Order: sequence, then C-alpha cells, then structure tokens
Amino acid sequence: MKTTLKILFQKIIYASTFCIFLPLFLIFWAKQTENIIKLPVPSLPVIDLVLVFLGLFLIIIAMSNLWFKGKGLPMNAFPPKKYVSSGAYYFFHHPIYVGAVLMCLGISLYFKSASGLWLISPIFILLIWAYLKGFENEIISSNFSNQSHRTFFDFPEENSDSLSLKNRLLIYIWIFLIWFLLYEAFIFLGTPPDAISTRVFLDDLIPFLDFSVVFYVLSYPLTLAIPLILKDNKTTRIFIFDSILGMGIIFYCYLVFPFIVPYTDIENRSFFTNLIILGRETDGQTAALPSFHVFWAMIFYKYFSLRFPKISFLFAFISFLIIISCLTTYSHTILDVIFGIISYYIVHYRTFIYKKMLFVCEKISNSWKEWHFGNIRVINHGFYAALGGISGFLIIGYFFPEQLFIVYLIGISGFVGAGLWAQFIESSSGLSRPFGYYGSLIGIGITLVLISLFSEIDFWKLMGVSALAASSIQFFGRFRCLVQGCCHGKPTETTLGICFHHPKSRVHKMANLSGKNLYPTQFYSIVTNFLTFFFLFRLVTLQMSASFIIGMYLILNGSFRFVEESLRGEPQTPYFMGMRVYQWLAMASVIIGILCTCAHSLPLELGELNMEIILHSLLYGFLVLFAYGIDFPKSNKRFSRLE
Repeated sequence: MKTTLKILFQKIIYASTFCIFLPLFLIFWAKQTENIIKLPVPSLPVIDLVLVFLGLFLIIIAMSNLWFKGKGLPMNAFPPKKYVSSGAYYFFHHPIYVGAVLMCLGISLYFKSASGLWLISPIFILLIWAYLKGFENEIISSNFSNQSHRTFFDFPEENSDSLSLKNRLLIYIWIFLIWFLLYEAFIFLGTPPDAISTRVFLDDLIPFLDFSVVFYVLSYPLTLAIPLILKDNKTTRIFIFDSILGMGIIFYCYLVFPFIVPYTDIENRSFFTNLIILGRETDGQTAALPSFHVFWAMIFYKYFSLRFPKISFLFAFISFLIIISCLTTYSHTILDVIFGIISYYIVHYRTFIYKKMLFVCEKISNSWKEWHFGNIRVINHGFYAALGGISGFLIIGYFFPEQLFIVYLIGISGFVGAGLWAQFIESSSGLSRPFGYYGSLIGIGITLVLISLFSEIDFWKLMGVSALAASSIQFFGRFRCLVQGCCHGKPTETTLGICFHHPKSRVHKMANLSGKNLYPTQFYSIVTNFLTFFFLFRLVTLQMSASFIIGMYLILNGSFRFVEESLRGEPQTPYFMGMRVYQWLAMASVIIGILCTCAHSLPLELGELNMEIILHSLLYGFLVLFAYGIDFPKSNKRFSRLE
C-alpha cells in the first residue's frame, strides 16, 4: 500500500512539473523579460490561434496514444509498456514536444509577447533538443530494446531508391518553408542599431546594370525546382544536409554579425528598375553577408549538373550570371558574394573539413610532451591552458583597464575553485591535482560577490565580463583536455571520432580505452564555446544588460554541456538519480541563467586594450601554466602531481 501511494505521489509530482510548473515558469519568464526584449512582433490573428490549438491537439492525441496503445504515461520515470508508432507518433517521433513548441509560438504571437517569441521559444526548442539528445533518446532506446520506426516527416532513407512523390513534396517543408520563415524573421526585425555596412571601395567600381535583375529574379524558380529534378534518396539526403548546414552557417552569421548592404538610390524608372525596387521593398538591407542568393545559385548548379551532366556548362553559366547580378543590381556587395561562395564550399566539402579537424584533434590528443628540470616537470598541455588564461585576462582587462588587480583575483579564484571542486568530486579517481569546471564557476562567483561588496564595482558587470571571457578560456582549455585525455567521450561505432594512444593520456591510464574510437567531446566543446563567444559579444554590441549576458552564457553552456555529458566516458564521473552529476549541474546552470536574464542591470561599456594589459596577461598566463602544466612528479603531497 505504501509503495503504491509513493508511486502515485511520484507520478503526480512528475506530471505537475511538466504540465503545470513548467508552463507557469515560462509565463513568469516572459513577463519578467518583456521590458528587456524590445523587438517587434508580427500580427498573425489567425495563424496564432491555429498554432495554439494544433499544438494542444497534438499533445492530447499523443498522450492518449501512450495511454491506450502504449499502456503507460508520457513520463520517462514511468514509461509505457509498449512501443507506440501510430496515431500522433505516425507523424512525429516526439509529437508532445512538437505540440508544446507550436503552443509556445502561438501563445507568444497571440499576446504579442516579444520575449516569448524571440527569446523563450527559441531557447525552449534548444532545451527540448538538449533533453532529447542528452537523456530521453537513450532512455527510450533502453526501455524498448532499440526499437524505432519511420514517421511521415522523416527524411528519406539512405539508399539508392527512387525519390517518392511524398518525399519530393516534403522537401518544400523540410527546407524551403523553414528557410523562408527564418529569413523573413531577420528581414522583419529590420536594421539593427549596431549595423555595419559591407560596402567597400571596390563596390563603387561595379556598374549598375538594371536589366541584370532578370538573372537575379531567376534564382527563385530555379532553386525551387531543385526538388523536382532529384533522382534518388541518397542524392536527396545530401541536398537536405547541404541546405541545413548552409542555413545553419548563414543564419548564425546573420545573428552574430550585424552586416547590412546599404541600398543606393535609383533615379531612373523602368521595368527593370521597378523590379529591383520591388525586391528591395519585400526584402531588406539585413540578412546580407553571406549572401543566400549566391549560396542557392551554387546549390542549383551542383544538383542540376548532377542530374543533367551533359549540359552542366549551361548551369554553370546561369549560376555565374545570378551571382554577378547580385553585384550589378546593387542588391549585394563584393563581401556578401565572397562569403556566400565560401559558405557553399564549406558545405560542399564538409566531410573533408570535419575529418581534417578530427585529424588535428587526434594529433593533439597524442602529442603529450614533458620536460624535466630536477624535481620539476613541465607538460606541454599547460601551454593551452595558458593561452586560455591569456585570452580571458585580455577580455576582462579590456573592460577593466584601470583595475587589473581585479582581473588577477577573478582568474586565480577560478583555478583555485576548479582545483578544490575536483578534489571533492573526483577525489577517489587517484588524481592528485584535478580541475573541475563547475568549481571554477563557484570560485569566481564567490570572488565576484566579495569584490562587489567591498568596492563600488557593479556585481552584474563583473559577472557579465567573466561570462564573456569564460567561452574563450574554455575554447583553449579543451585543447589541454585533448592532450591530457580528460573530458573524453565514450566508445562509438556509428560516429567519426578520435583515438587516444599515448600512454600518459588519462584515456589509457584511467579509462582503459586506448585505441578505441571515442566521441570527440572535447572537439564538440571547442565548437560550442567558439559559437557562444561571438553570440555573447553580439549581445554586448546590442547594449544588452550584463545580467542578460551572464544568463545567456549559463543557458547555452548548460544546454550544450548536458548533451556533451551524455557522450562522455570518464569512469570517475559520479551518477545521481540516473543522470551524471554534471548533467544535474548543467540543468541548474540553465535555471540560474534564466533567472539572471530576468534581472535588470546596466549594459557593458566597451573599454580599451593597452600594452600594460597585454604584459599582465602574459604574466597571468605563466601563473596558469604553473597551475595546469607544471608539477612535481616525485612528490606524493596533495596538489603535487597533475596525473
């Protein structure tokens, strides 16, 4: 009886968390940030309600499918007894989450909530993705013995079968509808306050040819015709992933680099100039670099040439005319076009580039070197940590050029906190001087509180600047992880990874995974920290508050870390209630980050970089080198050895 009541109570708590507390928390978040996110919201009086009711319908149908067909509840802790692949699950693998996202978007539109539409909905999607990739998919696979099914909206299978009519038409949803909505979102938001023109003096040398608008406009029907000429599933999948990666690269650039193409006045009116003016009115100066027009023109050439190789020269010529028309209609600048071409080639050679990056990571991971000077040992991985320390010092020093002692306090408290934290969390691992990321956060946080209490420096400014520096520090720090072999992934047979062979690596000494193909988790972290840094710096140029910047850092870092932890394979990582401890900490990071975005503070004011800061950064880099790369291997004292 007690057991039954306990399970019932747990189910009520679980259901209440996701069905009551989470929606209320999102509403609270939207209300608290409505004066922070000052962006326009489109008026869509019918679509907003359609999204709300469609989302609600999906959720109700999916839950009933799990109850009646799966004989269970939509809860990971109390999963259904049977695998469900019909009903709402015929269309989506996760219809409840799809419905929740649709409702979030619809409610935001209905109430004209800028924070709901532009802040909470995108982050809600990110958090759902992180939860699925980092936890739920693994649980579902385990509960149902890797059972899976194909849904209506799944991409085509990876084979040489002819492309079906259904999948041919679905490309317009998978790719072009998503592209249209995201592109129009950037256009709708208008010219940002921190806009930067991409026009250079060479653009003045290009003649204005109004008739070339014919080729410019030709890009639209030719791009939309690509799905009609795709032959098989394999080629279609390549096109889909080409498009998705291209959109990812270009939309990210639009998000973090506020480049615009300044339109020049058109005095003479004709049929052609009227077309150009119409294009400008429906388009905009934003969403300029890289040029999507150029990217799609090259995608058109690639797939039409694959389908009709005998006349590929014709498609090359048409693609060339479209690209040139971007310049001669003054719709884009030379820089827009160049980076559009670069984006295409990154996409086209993505597998080669990715393998080369992993090759470099593997080289670094097996590059351990050490030099002995008596009882002192210098290990090469410490130099990567020093680079991270130098970059972090430069960033914080840039904002506090007259208070460098504070920069030292923040930096030293970071690696002291990291060392003490790891002693408690990983003390049983046999490591004498390990370091833990979350310990550095705690150490820095305590120091920032003390500094703000005993000085006139604003606490949020300290936090915001430290968050900006953290991504750079972690970026370089992960190269140290590669050499040392910490933070490594678990073995995988389905993903390109890296192999550790060096006998000094922790992968060999502690995990016994030497020579195994491991998830390149350090590389994943390098990439996410790189992307996060530029996003945070864009928030600085937009004059967003310091509290908002620290909040976004904690949200992004926590989301990515949650997924990264699910792929790690370190044996010393403790578990708590079915999840890695660091996943719980990542979730806490997200929640704290959300609360930080609700706080009100001043924006970060740009400082200056001088030679004194640079020299002090080098000195601080040596301190970091001593902490992370110099030890005493013959000593058995605590903190004496790095391995």
